[in-house]
Amino acid sequence: MRRVNIRAAFVGEPSHASELSAAEDSDDAVALAVRGGEITVVIPQGTADGDVLGAATCLRGTLHLENERVLTFEIQDGAVGAFFEDEAADLHYRRQEQGGVGLFSLAARGSPASGPSVLARDLMKTDVITVEPSLPAQAAAELLAFHRISGLPVLDNGRLVGVVTEVDVIGKHGNTVAEIMTPNVVTVQEDTPARELAALLTSRGYRRVPVVRGDQLVGIVSRGDMVRWVASR
Repeated sequence: MRRVNIRAAFVGEPSHASELSAAEDSDDAVALAVRGGEITVVIPQGTADGDVLGAATCLRGTLHLENERVLTFEIQDGAVGAFFEDEAADLHYRRQEQGGVGLFSLAARGSPASGPSVLARDLMKTDVITVEPSLPAQAAAELLAFHRISGLPVLDNGRLVGVVTEVDVIGKHGNTVAEIMTPNVVTVQEDTPARELAALLTSRGYRRVPVVRGDQLVGIVSRGDMVRWVASR
């Protein structure tokens, strides 16, 4: 265990927009060596060594797994869920050697200035599986399971009115999609830059974001789509 300055701990990281959003300059960062990598914990200054994990406001690390994968994760105190990036070890090492970026840093750095601007329309899938509000909740659960996806946009006469997710199916009671869906969905336009998409997917922990033209759904961009773009660069 070693203590480092909060800013020094994340030198070279994006912009402190996510992991340092709730941290103060007076906070401490503690680096913990674990099997397969290192975990960095943000704690209030003066916290005793024995209380580090219990007092943590942010926990972030990179673990090199035995199955030749590298897992990067971030957990914020009070957050629902956590952000993680799972990639092949050879891709992770190649990005490090070549100065490439993953989704964490892509959110701040964006595309190289020398390259063309990549927009949501360039990354989105257009063959989106959707449901109507009147569809039985059981049928929505069956679609999620059959297609192995975690969310379905809900369209009413072509207009995006919500999304029904695994969490909705598991945690809510209702007979139809309309009764369990999550309304007020965060969306992006077709001309939204990739760096803004990355920031949205990482800072808020979303797995996907619908792309709309007005109130009409035209596509969807997932974390997987963003990771494939990063890998192809």
